[in-house]
Parts: sequence; C-alpha cells; structure tokens
Amino acid sequence: MALRRLLAAALVSAALVVPAAAGAAQPSPIDVAADVGARYWGAVPCGGQVKVLARRPLAPGRDPADAWVTFDTPLGANNLAAPAGSYTNCTIAFARRRWPTAASMRADWGIFCATMTHELGHLLGHQHDATPGSVMAPVFTDHSSVPAMCRAARPARAARKSHRKR
Repeated sequence: MALRRLLAAALVSAALVVPAAAGAAQPSPIDVAADVGARYWGAVPCGGQVKVLARRPLAPGRDPADAWVTFDTPLGANNLAAPAGSYTNCTIAFARRRWPTAASMRADWGIFCATMTHELGHLLGHQHDATPGSVMAPVFTDHSSVPAMCRAARPARAARKSHRKR
C-alpha cells in the first residue's frame, strides 16, 4: 500500500492526505497541486482528510471526466446542497486516461493544477460557475481558468540519471 503523508497547507492548520512515492526526493505533482489548491481557497476541506487518488479508471456509467470528487453528507452521497462542513469520506480521483504518470501531470501542469484546485473547491461546497476564467468552470477549454498560483508553482521535472560510460 502506498505511504500516506500529511501535506501542510499555508494559511490553515489542517492537512490533506495524499499518496507519496517511497523515497521521493521532491514533492509529487499531486502534492504540489494540493498545496496550491489549499492556498488558493485559504482552506482545506473535509477536516483535512481528503484522499487523492491518481490513475483511476472511470466508474461505469460516469460521463468522461478528467477528475471527480466523492464524499458523504447527511443529505446523501455527493450532495453539494449539504453544508460543506458536513462532508466526510472525501476523495479526489484523477482519470488515468488524461494523467497516467507523474510526467504527464507535469507536462500538463496548468490544467492539472487547475483541476485539483477545482475539485478542492467542490469539497469546500462550491458549485460549477459559468463565468469565463473561473476555476469552477465545468470544463477547462483553455488556460484562462488556470490560477496564477498554479503557474508560479510548476514542479520541477525529475532529474534524469546519467548513463554515460566512463
């Protein structure tokens, strides 16, 4: 089972639970995007207990999506009408068809980071917003919805190992 680590978020005392690679020398794109999203909103949803899953298959009957959230509320599963403070069993899932690897997350960083921020917004009770450039737009068709915080936090590419012969 993947190790779990707590990701400290600026401005808040709670944290998100995200999978981390064993022995990772640098934060994963998931770690960086989760931190950016928490700083963007100035809050961490679900009491800091958010599971972030990558490379997920789409559930049967689900519309094609790059990411989605699931959570429980007193009003039923995934009900955004319930107060966000009542959400439990919170999960953000990223589809493997769009981001199958950490390298693909880094290559598509702006949209990946905006998507993480968007999904954290849902877990904070925000619904879709059709305003152009909103991070809560239902679909990102270009980079206009990518927060400046995402652009500024682009993670470094993993260092390549040298295979030179001496």
